[in-house]
Amino acid sequence: MDRVADFIRTNKARIATRWEEEVRADLPVLKTLSRPVLEDHLDEFLDGLVDWIEGDTDRAEAAFECLVEGPALQRLGYGFGLETLSREYSKIRMVLVRELLDIPVDEETRDSMLRFHEGLDRAINTAMQRYASRREEVRERFISILGHDLRDPLATVRISANMLASNPSIKNEYRLVAARITRACSRMQRMVDDVLDFARGHLGNGIPSNPTQNDMGDICRAAVDEVSAANPQRQITLELTGDLHGAFDRDRVHQALGNLIANAIHHTTGPIEVRAYDREHESVVTEVTSHGAPIPEDLRRRIFDPFARGDLSGPHKGLGLGMFIVNQIALSHGGTCDIESDESATTFSVHWPRVAQHRKAAAG
Repeated sequence: MDRVADFIRTNKARIATRWEEEVRADLPVLKTLSRPVLEDHLDEFLDGLVDWIEGDTDRAEAAFECLVEGPALQRLGYGFGLETLSREYSKIRMVLVRELLDIPVDEETRDSMLRFHEGLDRAINTAMQRYASRREEVRERFISILGHDLRDPLATVRISANMLASNPSIKNEYRLVAARITRACSRMQRMVDDVLDFARGHLGNGIPSNPTQNDMGDICRAAVDEVSAANPQRQITLELTGDLHGAFDRDRVHQALGNLIANAIHHTTGPIEVRAYDREHESVVTEVTSHGAPIPEDLRRRIFDPFARGDLSGPHKGLGLGMFIVNQIALSHGGTCDIESDESATTFSVHWPRVAQHRKAAAG
């Protein structure tokens, strides 16, 4: 009979009591939990640990799953952080090791102790990973739901402001105020859309796209015209070369190009060049070039990550999702994004396959 396994099996009640004392003393945030809630599935977990030590890994895995689906996700429901969960599990190890010190040590006991730590690590790591995964899923679903709930009232405000701004019977000063409200609503709508796209990307499905036959030149013209109308003081040129037809989601590509041009406007003051050209008849390449200080190497490496930004002290303190969304849209087409930056210019390029190559977008 395995001494370590037998000791845990026959002393489960005492181990549970000692563990509860340690947890309540060191983790005040858990004091509000009743004993049944605090010790939920602890008995099954200890049984699983015994099974692991004795070599019955199938039964052990089933018991460890109880730890995952029970206390780990239960703690998430109560709003406890990952650090609290980690410290709670460390108490399990400390109490068990302290109790097992009374067992006479021989070669068999040492082997059992190694299996004990192996099983404990497996159970805890599984629980922590599931907790972290579920927490991120809940957070991102909340962001997505919040974004959807904001759209309707925001649309109502924008429509109302548009009606006031276009009403000739209202004083001009009031129509100017309404026009400012409309512009502010448009900026808010873009932020809401960015949050929704970010949530979609991080929920594992990527930003959806529906490529159909389109002319990339037409998409580029529309994107440049839209940004130029909002920024008449900036010089934006467009150069189109070769056959630019292919399978592209018009709205998504327009969104990506708009983000790239807007990024150039926000971070530079000189002229901006937008180009589109065919590449060996397999893909279409779009480029947005601006002139200003080069992007530091450390930022270039993470420029397409969510919330990656350079200097946040300037006037444009957006969410930092624009480049992330550009990359996700490119990935949804099976394309790639690149950046080159030196003292003379910074160029963002996107390679768009002519034939739709759906690929799951990376989640950051």
